[in-house]
Amino acid sequence: METENLDWEKAKKHFDFIRQVYLDLEGFSGVNTSFALDFVFKPLAVRYNNGERTQELFEEMMNVE
Repeated sequence: METENLDWEKAKKHFDFIRQVYLDLEGFSGVNTSFALDFVFKPLAVRYNNGERTQELFEEMMNVE
């Protein structure tokens, strides 16, 4: 798959939605999402915001749950 054919808007929308779910869960007693936010979401966001547009990043953003 060529990277220019990847739907980056869809990947970003999915990534942001799932990240927000984790952020929303932070307020619940006994729920700790900081590991996922710091070690999964943050590095992916940094790569995306730095302009990386690789197939690997696309797949990682689409596979967050």
